[in-house]
Amino acid sequence: MELQRTKLEYLTGKAKLKYLTNNKNLHLFLAVFILSFLLYKFAYLLEDWFCSIMNVATYLTWHNIFELTSIVVSFAVFAVSYYTYDQTGSVRSVFLGSVFLSIGIIDMFHALSFMGMPDFFKPIESANQATTFWIIGRLVMAVGFLITAFIPEQMNYRIKKLFFSIPPLVFSLAVLITVVWFPDTLAPMYLESENGLTNTKIVLEYIIIMILLASIVVMLYKSSKKSNCASAVPLSCALIITIFSELAFVSYGQVYDIYNYLGHVYKFIAYFIIFRVIFISNVQKPYSELARTRNELQNYIENLDRLVEQRTAQLKEVNQKLLEDLEYARDIQRSLLPQHLPEDEEVAFSAGYFPAEHVSGDFYNVFKIDDNNIGMYIGDVSGHGVPAAMLTVFAKQSIIGFRERVKGKDKIYSPADVLHSVFQTFNRMNFKDDVYFVMLYAIYDKKTKKLTYSSAGINAVPLIIKRNGLVVELPVKGLPICKISDIYPVSYENMEITLEEGDKLLFYTDGLIEADNFAVEKYSDEHLKEILKENSRKSASELSEAIIKDMFNFTNPGNLTDDITFFIMEVI
Repeated sequence: MELQRTKLEYLTGKAKLKYLTNNKNLHLFLAVFILSFLLYKFAYLLEDWFCSIMNVATYLTWHNIFELTSIVVSFAVFAVSYYTYDQTGSVRSVFLGSVFLSIGIIDMFHALSFMGMPDFFKPIESANQATTFWIIGRLVMAVGFLITAFIPEQMNYRIKKLFFSIPPLVFSLAVLITVVWFPDTLAPMYLESENGLTNTKIVLEYIIIMILLASIVVMLYKSSKKSNCASAVPLSCALIITIFSELAFVSYGQVYDIYNYLGHVYKFIAYFIIFRVIFISNVQKPYSELARTRNELQNYIENLDRLVEQRTAQLKEVNQKLLEDLEYARDIQRSLLPQHLPEDEEVAFSAGYFPAEHVSGDFYNVFKIDDNNIGMYIGDVSGHGVPAAMLTVFAKQSIIGFRERVKGKDKIYSPADVLHSVFQTFNRMNFKDDVYFVMLYAIYDKKTKKLTYSSAGINAVPLIIKRNGLVVELPVKGLPICKISDIYPVSYENMEITLEEGDKLLFYTDGLIEADNFAVEKYSDEHLKEILKENSRKSASELSEAIIKDMFNFTNPGNLTDDITFFIMEVI
């Protein structure tokens, strides 16, 4: 196990090393190091030429240009990070900006107190004052970069901006007062009597170099763990150049020689790189991302029509498949309805069946039990669509199953027994509690002209139409087929009525009387009774046609909100 972990660590480290060596930014890092080293190593060869073209006045001009540029860059770094803080929330960036605010102010003190410049509060008698400002500025920079290297790039604490502006101002003022008015409290950095640089200054320069090297190592290490050197490598390049700048300031003997000048050139280049990194990460990067997002949005808009067409085609395909499945389900459901209604010299039937959707929640059947008895039922399932249609299949199969399961299909069972069996079967099934259906089951004896029926909550009262136009409601009572067997004992009651020749019975579901028109008026049972009275002398088929014609004059067949089912039995 330990060997596997060691191998994994080795491979991981190897992968990181491969990433670093393949990264073009790190190739730039190596190139910067080599060029800076060569320039520093061989600058002495140009010493004579440099002295021949660079007098004190010219040197001061270039020195002021370099220092002014670095001061402007320092203030720009602070301004960019400070004024974008509300949007970026980057503590790392704004902290580095506050460091550069201090550096910019101290560099300004350094430039104003350089040998050859006018008096800076007090007469400038040596290069020690400017050198001291320089060392303090470089120490602030080195320590600031080291602290910045340890601040997570995604650290977004909402700290007030004043905490990043007031401390640098107070610190810079303290440095000014100490160096100008209390120089004896600090060790000298430059002494004319000791041929220039003091040991203290040289030691501090090497300390600065070591801190900068530590900052580079930390930044590259942390960026390699994330496999992302986007800002770490350019900053490391700037710090490498800054290190050679410090080495140059260790190597000069006079304030106007080539190594002092080279140190300012290094500093100018390093500051430019630092500003570019800060500007890109805080200003240019958000605008670049915004431009990229805008281009992506534009491309998306241009392709939107094509995408909509593709999605529409896919939806049409899915919808077509769904419609085909529904058509298939409708055909299956219609096949469960009676294909031919019984009809002889003693009784005739006619029916109407109009689903509100492709499939229906209504069901009915009329069938011969034997030569003298005809069974019939009609029902309405709660809800619509496919779930309701599936429940109609259950209802029919439950009735058929009862006849075949108990004593055979040739025996006549009372309607109450049939409904009770359906109720018990329903309560044994795993249906939801809110699912139910209502139905009426009846048996007509042609010899005696007696109709025996039982209701399971039928909510559309069957109607008897007499020859003289009288319309009589058939009394019904009973609970729907639902899941209440465990809380309430349910039983169904047989009822009988003797019919006369010429009587017609209308069995229907509530979709018929609840159909509405554009005025949101219901068809209503009163309107239905009027139609039945007007057509009371017509045969079952003619009366059925009259109901259908009147109903669809009242409502649009395409706007049905509920299934409409009915059948008429006529005693001949």
